[in-house]
Amino acid sequence: MDQELARLRAEIEALRAENERLREEVEALQQENDDLHFDADLDACHLAGLIAQARAVIAEGDACPNKAAHPLLERAEFINSRTGEKMIKTRSYPLFREGFDAEARELGIDDPEKYRG
Repeated sequence: MDQELARLRAEIEALRAENERLREEVEALQQENDDLHFDADLDACHLAGLIAQARAVIAEGDACPNKAAHPLLERAEFINSRTGEKMIKTRSYPLFREGFDAEARELGIDDPEKYRG
């Protein structure tokens, strides 16, 4: 009986140690998750800034009377890769596609054209 009790106490102690190790692992994973969310939030902020910048450049090009001076800002028809629908974008749109696809491939995303507009 004493041996059984000692064995059970040892088992309980081992389980407590394992529980503590798992608790620490969960805390570390939660911190890593929080860090990743913060990084994603910063990426979203950078993206919002770049979008605002691009819109301002496009608006300035639209307002310029010398359209030939801004060939990348001229409007052209493209096909949306996901929907197959026609869309009007600036002639700089292929640069977006190239950048998007290159980043997607670097991140291991196959067939990035399925995900970009």
